[in-house]
Amino acid sequence: MNLEVGLYMNNVIKFFNENPNDLIKFVTEDKKDEFFQKIKEKALENVEKGEEVVLTQQQFIDICVVMNEQQVKEFQYLKKVMVNTPYGQICWN
Repeated sequence: MNLEVGLYMNNVIKFFNENPNDLIKFVTEDKKDEFFQKIKEKALENVEKGEEVVLTQQQFIDICVVMNEQQVKEFQYLKKVMVNTPYGQICWN
């Protein structure tokens, strides 16, 4: 592994270990290792392209979207099933 990527990953992991509430904003606790792996892969890809090792905001967003895709689908399904009425929410289940 590239030295720059290794240092970057150590800093990323240290940050999220010290700030677990910030990690939860991106992914669930059970996906933490997969999240770090995807960050590492993207950082290596950046280095190979001759770009900065630090991920951009958009790269973080792209990783989070891919990792939370199932939760987004479930939320969209619930939005279709739940209907707001003057009497409260109704479930069309």
